[in-house]
Amino acid sequence: MKPSPLTYHRPRSIDEACEILARVAHEGKVLAGGQSLIPLLSMRLAAPAHLVDIGSIPRLDSVSASSELGVTFDALTTHTALEADLSAARVQPLLGRALRLVAHPTIRNRGTTVGSIVHADPSAEMPAVLALLSGTLTVRSVRGVREIRADELFAGPLESTSNPTRSPRV
Repeated sequence: MKPSPLTYHRPRSIDEACEILARVAHEGKVLAGGQSLIPLLSMRLAAPAHLVDIGSIPRLDSVSASSELGVTFDALTTHTALEADLSAARVQPLLGRALRLVAHPTIRNRGTTVGSIVHADPSAEMPAVLALLSGTLTVRSVRGVREIRADELFAGPLESTSNPTRSPRV
C-alpha cells in the first residue's frame, strides 16, 4: 500500500517545527527515524494530513548523562547511539540492556528512542524502561516547555499525551 496524500514539511529549526505543528494541530505527525510511523502510513493505519520531518534540525541527537540528572537524550538520538554512549551506560545500565533488545540492528540504527517512547506501544521496550525508571519527557511547543512524568505520558496503547519536541530524562 501507499500512504494517503499528505503535505510534507521539513523545518530547519525547533521553533519552525513548533510553529508548523501548532498550525496543523492534530492533523500533523512528527517524523524522526520513521521506524514506527512509516509502516503505519504505508498500511494506512495512520493518515495524517501533514508530516513534519525533523530529521534536518541540527543538534537534536545529543546524549548527556550525570549521576545527579540521569540520562537525557534528544528527539533524533537513535537507539544505537544511545546504546553506544558510555556515560549513559555508566549512569543507567538498564538503558543499554534494553536497547540491545529493540527489534534488530537495522531498526536500532535508524529508529529513535524518543520516537519509540512517544509511539507508546505497550509491547515495546523503551516505554517500559521510561515507566520503570520513573523518567520524564521534556516537551516543547509554541506554548513553552513542560515536563511530563512517565506515569502521565501514556494515555493508552499507541497513545501518548506529548507534543514535540521531546527530550526524555531517565
